[in-house]
Amino acid sequence: MTDITNNNPGNDDSRNEPQNVSGEDSSHRPDQNWLYERTNAAIASDPELVKLRLKPLNRFNTDVTGRAEFIKIYYGISCECSTAAVLSVEASADKTREEFQEALPALLGKLQLQGTGFRRMDCDSHLQMRIQNLPTAR
Repeated sequence: MTDITNNNPGNDDSRNEPQNVSGEDSSHRPDQNWLYERTNAAIASDPELVKLRLKPLNRFNTDVTGRAEFIKIYYGISCECSTAAVLSVEASADKTREEFQEALPALLGKLQLQGTGFRRMDCDSHLQMRIQNLPTAR
């Protein structure tokens, strides 16, 4: 599987392989919108992810560090107790569209783990999370 985190760039020989130039040029570097489109489509076709009711946060400020080494995408999730959380996954910005597409199942798996963890928490736990994040609680 392709390493989309770029933790071991020396082990990723796929960057030296010739790229496919037909149709949608997979050698182009994807942007955040492209990644959202692919991820949203994959979520919509997976019944387990659909059950989580994730909401893409396309307008979420993603450049808080000023570093363009990673592309992050964010999803919102909420509970009937009015607690909401932001889930995110990131991928190295130097990967091709083809590499992102290959790694999409891993990204979806991370989103599913985060979302399932949130859904499994009871409302009392959600309340404790909210209380701990209040400015006066610190």
